[in-house]
Amino acid sequence: MSKEAVADEVQDLDVKRDIRLALFEAAIDRLLRDRANRDFVIFELRGSPGSYVQLTIHDGAVLGEVATGKLAPDQERVRALGCLGFEGGPQRAHFSRDHLPQSSRRLACLTELLLGAAYRPPPDFDATVVTRAMVEEQAAHLSLNRVRPRADVRSRKTKDAKAGVDQ
Repeated sequence: MSKEAVADEVQDLDVKRDIRLALFEAAIDRLLRDRANRDFVIFELRGSPGSYVQLTIHDGAVLGEVATGKLAPDQERVRALGCLGFEGGPQRAHFSRDHLPQSSRRLACLTELLLGAAYRPPPDFDATVVTRAMVEEQAAHLSLNRVRPRADVRSRKTKDAKAGVDQ
């Protein structure tokens, strides 16, 4: 591989990381700006639902959690997460740290480091952002879709009954 090709590949990875950090920062900025108690944002490795970092607002503080559901943390990962101030391990469901800095940029960079320390994704990994508002919207949508068909059937039966139509 030529020096130019290597330089282009490194630059592409840098651009991808910059885009990912901007995405993280925007989601965290909204979380910090709204400051609703128990509001959260989840950064999940695309294609790996059990691999995520979650930031939650509680009592004015920010709690960070790294899921360990699919992760069998080896000593190197435990040490790396510990160096970032996160405690936990095989006996606990998550590694966590409370009272994180309340800076969007610092939390975005920390999220990037946590994903790398916990899951060792490839340098060009993609992440999905999930917020409490998104989860609530999806739940409401599912609820409406479940209720609506039953309501339509009931209202049709009621209309038919009132009209004297036998079924």
